[in-house]
Amino acid sequence: MTVLTYTAGAKFTARVVKSFSANPALQWQNSYEFRALDPGAEADLLTLGTALVLFEQNIHNTFTVFERLLISTWEPDSKPYDPSVFISTTLTGNGLRDTSGELEPLTTTLRVARVGRSGRFGHMFYRGILAQSDTSAPSGKTQLDDKPAMQTLIETALTTSSFGDYIGTEPAGTLAMVLVNKDGTQVRSVVELIAAGVTQLPTDHAWFNRTTSP
Repeated sequence: MTVLTYTAGAKFTARVVKSFSANPALQWQNSYEFRALDPGAEADLLTLGTALVLFEQNIHNTFTVFERLLISTWEPDSKPYDPSVFISTTLTGNGLRDTSGELEPLTTTLRVARVGRSGRFGHMFYRGILAQSDTSAPSGKTQLDDKPAMQTLIETALTTSSFGDYIGTEPAGTLAMVLVNKDGTQVRSVVELIAAGVTQLPTDHAWFNRTTSP
């Protein structure tokens, strides 16, 4: 299987690489998993990638720089090198959320739950979204001040970008966002993205995706 042409049931990983405008050397990424609902080709994956990047731009602040989009087959990188199993696209532009006041540090992440059709939630950790006006720490632990407003931000971004077409029990797109276990034997549809809270993560942490209890 390649990214150039594939059959229904094929699994893919998409990664969006970002940086902070004041320190371009500091980069991070968020990764997503998808399953093909129909046979397709490179153009279908690029359409998905365009929607994904626009979704992320709509929720990230204007100091977040979008660097690169990577889409690859779900299987590990091949040896010897096979250029047909991934797409790498340079991105331009920043986030579109114009936040007021001071930003939270990149170690303060927005935790978004990927709600599966069954089983445990998966969590995404987004740096470069939160401003100090979004949070407070009344007991020494940072929390979202207005979780419904953050949920509205996510839902509006899903609609505006059309990325919402790839989520749900019956997605409108030709690919569906999923949760895949470590060896790929279990694939669960993602039916909803929910603003879940705030998580502190060091900038070199490997948690881009994580499966946790609801």
